[in-house]
Amino acid sequence: MSLRARTALAVWGLGVIVVVRAAFEVLAVSSTEFAAFTAAVVIGSFYGVFMPLWRRFPQEWRRG
Repeated sequence: MSLRARTALAVWGLGVIVVVRAAFEVLAVSSTEFAAFTAAVVIGSFYGVFMPLWRRFPQEWRRG
């Protein structure tokens, strides 16, 4: 994986962590609501941010 791709993945992961942590502190929700919120943020941001990046990778790299 190139440095640019690794950087994008790291920024995505850090962004998810920051948003989830901030929401937990600000919203003061129960653990069940927090789990649902976390799942929605991770899945939504994965398809919105990481999947377009994944489609740019060469076919050989995606196969492993």
